[in-house]
Amino acid sequence: MPKQTAVEWLIQELKLNESMYKSTKDILDHTLAMEKEQLIDAWKDAEGYNDENAVILAKQYYNETYQGGQDA
Repeated sequence: MPKQTAVEWLIQELKLNESMYKSTKDILDHTLAMEKEQLIDAWKDAEGYNDENAVILAKQYYNETYQGGQDA
Protein backbone atom coordinates (compact mmCIF):
# COMPACT_ATOMS: atom_id res chain seq x y z
CA MET A 1 0.00 0.00 0.00
CA PRO A 2 1.51 3.36 -0.98
CA LYS A 3 2.01 6.07 1.60
CA GLN A 4 -0.92 8.40 2.14
CA THR A 5 -0.90 12.04 2.97
CA ALA A 6 -2.83 13.03 6.07
CA VAL A 7 -5.54 14.57 3.91
CA GLU A 8 -5.90 11.41 1.80
CA TRP A 9 -6.19 9.35 4.98
CA LEU A 10 -8.87 11.69 6.38
CA ILE A 11 -10.91 11.52 3.18
CA GLN A 12 -10.69 7.72 3.16
CA GLU A 13 -11.79 7.51 6.80
CA LEU A 14 -14.75 9.79 6.25
CA LYS A 15 -15.81 8.00 3.04
CA LEU A 16 -15.76 4.62 4.72
CA ASN A 17 -18.24 5.87 7.32
CA GLU A 18 -16.32 3.94 9.91
CA SER A 19 -16.03 7.13 11.88
CA MET A 20 -18.96 5.90 13.98
CA TYR A 21 -16.34 3.74 15.73
CA LYS A 22 -14.05 6.69 16.30
CA SER A 23 -14.83 10.13 17.49
CA THR A 24 -14.31 13.00 15.08
CA LYS A 25 -11.70 14.36 17.48
CA ASP A 26 -9.71 11.10 17.26
CA ILE A 27 -9.80 11.24 13.45
CA LEU A 28 -8.68 14.88 13.37
CA ASP A 29 -5.94 14.28 15.98
CA HIS A 30 -4.62 11.37 13.94
CA THR A 31 -4.70 13.49 10.78
CA LEU A 32 -2.71 16.27 12.44
CA ALA A 33 -0.15 13.80 13.77
CA MET A 34 0.28 12.29 10.29
CA GLU A 35 0.67 15.73 8.73
CA LYS A 36 3.30 16.72 11.30
CA GLU A 37 5.30 13.53 10.68
CA GLN A 38 5.12 14.02 6.91
CA LEU A 39 6.34 17.61 7.18
CA ILE A 40 9.21 16.56 9.46
CA ASP A 41 10.19 13.75 7.07
CA ALA A 42 10.06 16.11 4.10
CA TRP A 43 12.29 18.61 5.89
CA LYS A 44 14.83 15.90 6.76
CA ASP A 45 14.85 14.69 3.14
CA ALA A 46 15.22 18.19 1.74
CA GLU A 47 18.07 19.03 4.10
CA GLY A 48 19.79 15.68 3.54
CA TYR A 49 19.94 14.76 7.23
CA ASN A 50 19.80 11.14 8.27
CA ASP A 51 20.86 10.96 11.90
CA GLU A 52 19.42 11.49 15.36
CA ASN A 53 20.04 15.25 15.26
CA ALA A 54 17.88 15.40 12.13
CA VAL A 55 14.79 14.54 14.14
CA ILE A 56 15.54 17.27 16.68
CA LEU A 57 16.22 19.85 13.96
CA ALA A 58 13.16 18.82 11.95
CA LYS A 59 10.88 19.08 14.99
CA GLN A 60 12.38 22.46 15.82
CA TYR A 61 11.68 23.60 12.24
CA TYR A 62 8.10 22.29 12.45
CA ASN A 63 7.42 23.96 15.80
CA GLU A 64 8.86 27.30 14.71
CA THR A 65 7.13 27.27 11.32
CA TYR A 66 3.71 25.83 12.12
CA GLN A 67 3.22 26.41 15.83
CA GLY A 68 4.77 29.79 16.48
CA GLY A 69 7.72 28.28 18.34
CA GLN A 70 5.64 26.16 20.73
CA ASP A 71 6.74 22.60 21.44
CA ALA A 72 4.35 19.83 20.51
